[in-house]
Amino acid sequence: MTRLSERISQFIIEGNFVEIACSENQESFFRNKFPEIQLYVTLPNNHIQIESGKGLFFKLGLRVFEFRANWKKEKRWLEKHLEFNSYDIIYSDNRYGFYHPSVHSVLLTHQLALPGPKALLFLPQLVLNKNLKNFNTIEIPDFENTPKLSGKLSSAKAHAKASFIGPLSQIKRIQAPLKKQLLVILSGPEPQRSRFAKDIIEEVVQLGFPIIVTGESKPLPQSQLVKALGYCNSSELEQLMNESSHIVCRSGYSTLMELATIGKKALIIPTSGQYEQEYLAEYWAEQFNFPTADENGISTKDFVDYLNTSTNFERR
Repeated sequence: MTRLSERISQFIIEGNFVEIACSENQESFFRNKFPEIQLYVTLPNNHIQIESGKGLFFKLGLRVFEFRANWKKEKRWLEKHLEFNSYDIIYSDNRYGFYHPSVHSVLLTHQLALPGPKALLFLPQLVLNKNLKNFNTIEIPDFENTPKLSGKLSSAKAHAKASFIGPLSQIKRIQAPLKKQLLVILSGPEPQRSRFAKDIIEEVVQLGFPIIVTGESKPLPQSQLVKALGYCNSSELEQLMNESSHIVCRSGYSTLMELATIGKKALIIPTSGQYEQEYLAEYWAEQFNFPTADENGISTKDFVDYLNTSTNFERR
């Protein structure tokens, strides 16, 4: 959502009239960010992950079914909506059913190649490739030249429609006095989100390091060293990310683009079982020397090592 909001802001600055269709779980974000824009809360939840672990083949079958069901719902709603409304461009953030053959349709995605075992992903990749063809243009929020931020996920071979538009981030690099504090950025589904925060706090508090937690969660252990802020808007998060000496977060692609934009390394801990996050954490560790840890085995040593290293990051 954050990368899409940056693109929406660009459209508005260029003088375009914009309306937004979203799902219920995206409503509060867009209402807070763009209170003046017409919002249609009508689309299915777009948060479908390809999970690793046992029963992968069965899980993949279910995911393909869920993907296709969601795409059909998106397509049906848009077709009906266009009977009474007209647009010059339909812009889709990773929604593969959100296009129309009579309107120029653009897809925003960093993922043209699915992560995971190629043998098991053969069918899902075929389905993805087929749906990519429905769009007139594919915009990839990444650099065209290497090292790319998305690694092999944005492999654009055989996709003549694809163009690299550079990273999209609502968070910018600003001048801010550096504070000795660990910023924990929460994201993803519950109960993993709250458990993630609790595990980090238990380990870092022992080191006497101040902790700031952003993002909604269940009640967290409180102390003089721990401050839970809950939801923060983009300007608040921008200030916190720039002024915090250290950051811990998931390896979601939007968060990684934000880190690249402000030029900071973070300790990245992928959500266990999510192929994309696991791949990106491994790729950023190898390519950009980011520290990473396993959420099922977070140790004090992980934080000691991270807190004693430089957090400056420049893509070369």
